[in-house]
Amino acid sequence: MSLRRRWLPILLAGVFVVAMVAAAGALRCPEVLFPETAAILCGAWIQPHQAWNVNRPRMIALMCAGAVFGTAVNLLLPWPLWLRAPLGFLFCATLMNVAGADMTPVLSAAILPMVLGTREWAYPVAVAVIVSLVCAGQVALEHLGLREKIDFRPFRLPLRQTLLGWGRRFLVFCVLACPAFATGNAFLAVPPLLVAYTELTRPDMTLRLRPRRTWCTLALAAAIGCVARNAVEALGVPTWAAAALAYAALVLVWDRMRVWMPPAGALVLLALLAPWPGPWLYFVEAAIGAAVWVASAIWLFPGIRPGQDGAPAED
Repeated sequence: MSLRRRWLPILLAGVFVVAMVAAAGALRCPEVLFPETAAILCGAWIQPHQAWNVNRPRMIALMCAGAVFGTAVNLLLPWPLWLRAPLGFLFCATLMNVAGADMTPVLSAAILPMVLGTREWAYPVAVAVIVSLVCAGQVALEHLGLREKIDFRPFRLPLRQTLLGWGRRFLVFCVLACPAFATGNAFLAVPPLLVAYTELTRPDMTLRLRPRRTWCTLALAAAIGCVARNAVEALGVPTWAAAALAYAALVLVWDRMRVWMPPAGALVLLALLAPWPGPWLYFVEAAIGAAVWVASAIWLFPGIRPGQDGAPAED
């Protein structure tokens, strides 16, 4: 994807991100800062073809349902995170299969409030408003000829194949994520990494052919977010200004690595929202987690693999 050709959607997405972060600060409502916004903007505005097989009504419905579910679980089930998070994963998997769509950011919408302990209904309201505005902007970009129109076709596999595929995803999720949550190392399995993992388990996902670049993109995104948060905490830089600089750095990473992976955007913004554990812990754990999730998706699930059938390991 050419950076020069997509400069206007990239700029508009950056303005949207900064405005969201600024609004969260002005309203003193952290629930307004929804990290997955950067990911959705990448897949819905920046990329010329939408990154997910979903139409706009389903996108809004799925994201809202995920946000409501995550908040409701926090309010109704006083369970530890390692028990609540699997419920979120199962709910989102069921939701996407019923809708015939692969809107994987819904995983972040549902599990993020569990990780952060969000108990305010302002969160699902903010998600509904943000996603609706993204969809409205997407319509405008289509009318301006700046992106292709959505060609959505509901896709559902046979029941047995669906149960086997998602059952395996869920098993790997429990084996890797639950111990991280139970031991207090949630940054190893932050929601953007769970979204990246789920997307990479799709057999036709071309990024499976570039696992090193994919990991580097995620790791660099975590580093950018960490530097931005350090600037806020140590230097007193306004959060919106840190977000603007972090977004610019992220665009350069996306372009240089030639891996326009939406979850990387969420990984950057999450660093500005998550509890600050110290200068570099977020980066270290997220980078290690990214390596584990990427490797698991590539080698534990059937589909195109590096070097398979003559396919190149790296682009």
